[in-house]
Amino acid sequence: MKQMRVYRCEDTPEGIFTAVYDAGKSAYGHDHIRLEVIMPEAEQNYTLFSEYVDVQPDSEKMQKVLRTVRSRISETAYEYIMTAAGSRQPDKADVIYHFIVYGFALGRKVTEALHVPWVQRMFEIYRRSRNEAHYYLEFIRFEEISWQGQAVLYAVIEPENEVIDTVASHFTDRLNPEWFIIYDKTHHKAAFHNPGRRWYQRMLEPDECILLDRLEHSGEREYADLWKAFFESIAIPERENADLQRTNLPLHYRKHMTEFESHRISQN
Repeated sequence: MKQMRVYRCEDTPEGIFTAVYDAGKSAYGHDHIRLEVIMPEAEQNYTLFSEYVDVQPDSEKMQKVLRTVRSRISETAYEYIMTAAGSRQPDKADVIYHFIVYGFALGRKVTEALHVPWVQRMFEIYRRSRNEAHYYLEFIRFEEISWQGQAVLYAVIEPENEVIDTVASHFTDRLNPEWFIIYDKTHHKAAFHNPGRRWYQRMLEPDECILLDRLEHSGEREYADLWKAFFESIAIPERENADLQRTNLPLHYRKHMTEFESHRISQN
């Protein structure tokens, strides 16, 4: 009986797609290949009679995989795998690999083949990440701060998945004349936008994260106080429904929302 071969990779797009490349090139047999992402918070399980291969990230291999997906499958498939790569799902690398395998067989129709378990799982991961991005488009709160002598709109998010691309692109269209910074506290990165230009993002050094943490709520309080006053004035205590509020606005998203700084809806 042929043993399982497990490709272990780091939790980055470069690591994942290098593993996809190496696994595909091995011609070992798709049914006998599994990809695993090394996540610090996840328990790493080793199984008997399996061969483990540690993958070294290679940007050239990653680009080859991505170019092939875009040319041989579709742009939609490319969007799916990139979104999945930025998710926090522990099985994402394995799902991406088998999704691409089916994509080479089915072409652009692969995203519609929900009867295939790997495709269905890919869609679940994609939808979960996109739903979180949509939440942040609605619940993100900007405040005006001073950054290097310039008035800047500043917001903090703590997403489970990598959603900063979607969020920054959305607000670049709507706040194009403004300077703004969106700080992703979970993934230690930030998106920066200069008026009239495209936004860009980069990873942050530890001291930069500390600085951005300090900047929150350091700006002008006038509009923040007005918003909080409005929020409290429209509340009708007799009609308060904490369960419904948690359904429509999960507690996780309230942490950086202006109106919940001092006012907290009872959780009981």
